[in-house]
Amino acid sequence: MATLQKLRDAGPLLLIFVGLALLAFIAGDALRIFQSPQTSQAVGEVNGEEITAVEFQDMYERQSNIYKMLRGGANFTEAEQNQIKDEVWGNYLRNKIIKNEADKLGLTVTTAELREVVQRGEDPIFQQYPFFNNEQGKFDYDALNAFLAQYDQNKNDAAFVQQYQGIYDCWKLIEETLVQNILSQKYYALISNSFISNPVVAENNYNTNSYTYDVEYRVYPYAAIADSTINVSESDLNKKYAQEKGAYPQYSESRDIKYVSFRVTPSVQDRTALNSELKEYASQLYAGDTDYANMSRVSTSEVAYSELAWAKDIYPEEVQVRLDSVAENQVVGPFYNQSDDSYTLFKYLGKKTVADSVLYRSLVVSAETAEKTTALADSLLTVLKGGADFKELAAKYGQQNSDSIWLTSAMYEGGMVQGDNLAFVNAILNGKKGEYAVLSLENANTKLIYRVIDTKNPETKYNAFVIKRTSEFSSTTYEEAYNQFSQFVASCKNIEDLERNAEEYNYRVMTQNGIFNSAHNIANIAGTHTALRWLFQAEQGNVSPLYECGNNDILLVAALANVNEQGYVSKDKLGIILNKKVMNDKKADKIMAIINGKSYDELANVDGVKSDKANRISFVAPVYVTATSTSEPALCAAVTKLQPGETSAPIKGEAGVYVIKLVAKNQKAGEFNAATEQATLKTQAQRSAGRFLNDLFEKANVVDNRYLYF
Repeated sequence: MATLQKLRDAGPLLLIFVGLALLAFIAGDALRIFQSPQTSQAVGEVNGEEITAVEFQDMYERQSNIYKMLRGGANFTEAEQNQIKDEVWGNYLRNKIIKNEADKLGLTVTTAELREVVQRGEDPIFQQYPFFNNEQGKFDYDALNAFLAQYDQNKNDAAFVQQYQGIYDCWKLIEETLVQNILSQKYYALISNSFISNPVVAENNYNTNSYTYDVEYRVYPYAAIADSTINVSESDLNKKYAQEKGAYPQYSESRDIKYVSFRVTPSVQDRTALNSELKEYASQLYAGDTDYANMSRVSTSEVAYSELAWAKDIYPEEVQVRLDSVAENQVVGPFYNQSDDSYTLFKYLGKKTVADSVLYRSLVVSAETAEKTTALADSLLTVLKGGADFKELAAKYGQQNSDSIWLTSAMYEGGMVQGDNLAFVNAILNGKKGEYAVLSLENANTKLIYRVIDTKNPETKYNAFVIKRTSEFSSTTYEEAYNQFSQFVASCKNIEDLERNAEEYNYRVMTQNGIFNSAHNIANIAGTHTALRWLFQAEQGNVSPLYECGNNDILLVAALANVNEQGYVSKDKLGIILNKKVMNDKKADKIMAIINGKSYDELANVDGVKSDKANRISFVAPVYVTATSTSEPALCAAVTKLQPGETSAPIKGEAGVYVIKLVAKNQKAGEFNAATEQATLKTQAQRSAGRFLNDLFEKANVVDNRYLYF
């Protein structure tokens, strides 16, 4: 029940988080989705089954609301939102694909199986979503049942449901995920257990893997033959592409673009204006009688002001290096910091030695009136000073209390601390060790009895009022940049115009190839969803409109250079690779003709041939050849066919033609055990079986149209 009480206490807070998430959902992109005439269109498709934008948004909201609860309600960045969307989409695809196969086989998950997994509480999901964990961090099955029973009893109570709906939704998601995981595990087990081994294969595998080989080799590197002596024709490339294209699948359409992006930055006039503004604040600081908190707020300083002294390294670096060289009440700046394009001004207010950590205990005292509160606080203070037990006294009077707690500088340094919080921290930092005292709070009906128990790590702390502002472009600067970029975009009717006119406007044309519609942006620029939608609806050669993106500081225009159809990577894209392969094939033929009929010893005298050694070659790992700086898998297979002293026929490798001579065949320690070897082979096969999901994905005819909506 303790765990259930924790959930009850957290209920209103969770309600706020869920409410905020729903508000953001209603006010954000989702509203535009549901008002769009494309609402009826599917956001995706798997095995012919569609998922609508509304359904996907619901899955995303459920997942993101839970993450918000786990992180205390903080909003997600655009990158985090995209990560959650990809996670939800990936889980949806995997579960749909597995369920489709499981249904064909009659695989299901029973209620009893689910209950058994939940009772054990060992699934990693219970650590990922620790809503029902006990104080030891372990899943509490009784707490879950107590919560579900209470929820069922009060499900018609609107106030109760409103308070606990977020937690209940989280449990339903956990339950659904567990069912999906169990089903996946069953299917994986069925596939992996279909792999078997036998003693003959096991012995052959043992013999192959139980030896290492030491060799000498001669190699005629392809690099020894000049590329200019090799003729590669178009028919050669076509033939090689037909042979090799299967290794370069293109599972879905992608697009190549040429683009120009321009980041708007502050002008000289903008920086001058900021410097002048800070000079005005400096004049006020020189004049004295400054309300630092108000000036910090009005100046929109990036460094909070606090009356509390901070450690030196809490201040900006440009302030740190000056603190020990200025006099108290001296005003320094403003000065420019090129590293972050900012201006800084500060007034040094002094330093003192303060404990970095203070151990204290406190008791909140509250009554109906200020007079009763004062009387009760004085009474409790008297008996505490007389030696009364703190915990017993707190329990007797029904007051809030806490066990001993460390107040550390990390809890207050770097932020604005005001009001009761400021009074409390000052009281604890300056409290006399071992003595009880009373702190009056802004609410006259509440006081705080506290006692400093211990202190440690006294440090020199600094108090300084800092105004730091990063340079920002003005509206005038942005308008000038926008107008010029707009003129450039208007001059570009096609890709040729884009490339030709960019130089005139002093812009740089960039290239990005292989953009899939599953991408969330263009060129890693935030806020380019609209441009991405344009890209996958445009025709080759089209030039986009002007897009304002980034943090409202980037201007973008793109042109669709090429459409890469689903199937295989085009020959043009593989041009360099294919040309290299054809060239190496022809070089290998040429080398074979040169070394044909020559003995191993004679090869040492052939121009271009290199000689070296390689030890401890094994069948299971490619050997790295130092003479060509290349891994050569072909040598690992060839060496197993030789006996000591024997020489191989010429071997065509990745970087040259080799002839190897086996020097020694070394047997590893250990004896053959058929059962152990079969088990090893089966384990290896089972690991490989996990790759079958890629094959199922290819056959599932997945359609991803998320870019149209999200």
